Amino acid sequence: MELERSIDISRRQSKEHMSRITDLQDEVRHREHHISGLDKEVQHLHENINALTKELELKGKEILRIRSESNQQMRLHEQDLNKRLEKELDVMTADHLREKNIMRADFNKTNELLKEINAALQVSLEEMEEKYLMRESKPEDLQMIGELKAMLTERDQVIKKLLEDNKFYQLELVNRETNFNKVFNSSPTVGVINPLTKQKKKNNKSPTNRFVSVPNLSALESGGVGNGHPNRLDPIPNSPVHDIEFNSSKPLPQPVPPKEPKTFLRCQ
Repeated sequence: MELERSIDISRRQSKEHMSRITDLQDEVRHREHHISGLDKEVQHLHENINALTKELELKGKEILRIRSESNQQMRLHEQDLNKRLEKELDVMTADHLREKNIMRADFNKTNELLKEINAALQVSLEEMEEKYLMRESKPEDLQMIGELKAMLTERDQVIKKLLEDNKFYQLELVNRETNFNKVFNSSPTVGVINPLTKQKKKNNKSPTNRFVSVPNLSALESGGVGNGHPNRLDPIPNSPVHDIEFNSSKPLPQPVPPKEPKTFLRCQ
């Protein structure tokens, strides 16, 4: 019974072991299948990596080619742009020179025209100045000129009358002095006034002549005093007294007072 019991136990353990072995075999097969799938996947991935690497190399080469082509195109485009800009610059320079020449010609024409206008204006200005200088006088100016001429004429008459009166009084004074010298003294002594000398004291009783007389003209004329003689005084220059020969024997007439009062004009 113990043997059978042990045999049963061993059978059961063997069954369990067999089931365990089958399970493990199934699991091994499944793992092997999974490993083969993973290997295939890894191989596929390697293939993809190789393909991507080749594609990347191709893309890199294509990028380099495109870059070189783009650089070449950029250089060509830049050369074209430079040539176009040079052409445009040449055209603009030619246009600028042409416009400059046109503007210079217009400026010269305008300058010549302005010179002509200036000359015409100068001639017109000279004509206007000549007309202004040769213009007719205004009535108020003519009236003022007439008034001024009348005033000048009246003043000349007044000055002439004053000169005549002055001459008359000078002649009268000379005549009276001559008569006075005939009566009182025939050879008077001409005194000289010196304002620097001190005044004499009041108690000085020496006789002093109160009158200072001028030389007697008649005595001087009879004594040979005059021009060309050493004892005659020279006449006062520009004096109206010496222009007339005096007659000492005949007195001058008395002055006649003016009929009309003298009027002096004041220029405004």
